[in-house]
Amino acid sequence: MTGTLAMESEQAKYLEAAKEVVKREAFNMQRCLDKGQLMDGLRHATEMLNELRTSILMPKSYYELYMMVTMELTHLTMYMSAEFIKETRSLICTNWSSMLATLSLALGVVYIKSKECSRKDILQDLVEMCRGVQHPLRGLFLRNFLLTSTRDVLPDVDETSADTGTVDDSIDFILLNFSEMNKLWVRMQHQGHSRDRTKREQERLELKILVGTNLERLSRLEGVTVSKYQNHVLPAILKQLINCKDSIAQEYLMDCIIQVFPDEFHLKTLDIFLDTCCQPQGAVNVRNILISKIGRLSNYAQADPSNIPEDIKLFEIFSGKVTQIIQSRTEMPPEDILALQSALIKLALNVYPSETGYVDQVLQNSFNIFEEDKSRAKGCSTELSRMLRVPVDHYQDILTILQLEHFTPLFSFLDHRIRKELCVYIMEHVIQTDTYIDSHDQVGVLLADLYRVSRIY
Repeated sequence: MTGTLAMESEQAKYLEAAKEVVKREAFNMQRCLDKGQLMDGLRHATEMLNELRTSILMPKSYYELYMMVTMELTHLTMYMSAEFIKETRSLICTNWSSMLATLSLALGVVYIKSKECSRKDILQDLVEMCRGVQHPLRGLFLRNFLLTSTRDVLPDVDETSADTGTVDDSIDFILLNFSEMNKLWVRMQHQGHSRDRTKREQERLELKILVGTNLERLSRLEGVTVSKYQNHVLPAILKQLINCKDSIAQEYLMDCIIQVFPDEFHLKTLDIFLDTCCQPQGAVNVRNILISKIGRLSNYAQADPSNIPEDIKLFEIFSGKVTQIIQSRTEMPPEDILALQSALIKLALNVYPSETGYVDQVLQNSFNIFEEDKSRAKGCSTELSRMLRVPVDHYQDILTILQLEHFTPLFSFLDHRIRKELCVYIMEHVIQTDTYIDSHDQVGVLLADLYRVSRIY
């Protein structure tokens, strides 16, 4: 604890000293620009940007410094865009090799806005120039600055133009930047001593949004159609995701794909995405990824049933893939299995409310999984009880529950206390919903089932 506090204190000192330099150089830069002294202003900008070359600051502190520097740099780029387009071109041509990378990127964006050269060519030069910074932390922030700076100049049209480029050029530009950023992000895991692994993982999680921003930018390109996404964008992302062989990157990026791209894109690429779910590292929490995907498309179908074409059997696709993943991952915890099965039940109830057979199919699959390997059912009575309550709460009708052939057999995997609690819950539910049972036979079946399952030991 003492060591951690000392480190935090040192970080605060380093950060404060760097911020003071930035404030001073930013003030001098602005004063020179006000006087029309561009070269002097650039020298102060260079001194300001030199503070980003540090390897001392931790990611959280570096991010704070980075945001401060890039905000001050905005004044320089705005000034040069408005007053010194031609002089900017001269500066780039004569001083490119001696400029700091961040300043070169800023001037490159100004040059793009001047429309005096091919936008496509400049973008290619800028993304390639970033390869010169291979320090993982600095490289990540440099490429994030590139992505942020170019968001207003990326071509977003299909028409071919030698000068401005097309949306395909923007896609290639962002995908290349994403690939390089992901590599830098993964490299952070393999630096330093093995005893600092947990610390490095936490630092990486703090920086994940920098990598994910690339996917967010792709999703905002209006020229990215379902076809382009299906044939180019998603395959390239998934290839990088699988090849990096890093569980943190794989889990985050798969979730990022689900969150940032439109529902109709997910629907058209469901098979390729679910196939990829079978390939990540063993440490990847596939459960959360699949539940998120199921929930996203379930909500999409609920909003308007016509969103789901008749030829796309949503439940059958998800059910088959979940079963395949559970069978292939023999080490999957039982609570994860039941969480996936619960998500399937909710999908069936929300999207196919009249298809009770789908719910019973999930119950049957769950029974078969635990019957084949009873060790998987140990210690998961609470999760199993929670899954069994889902159809009870939804149908509001015990008669419908009685039609589910594989509902009561699952009680055999519950411990005695949980089993009795569930029986009481079902009976209270019947009373609270004022369920009317007009057949002596049905009453007999209900009471016999509840008595039987409550007596199983």
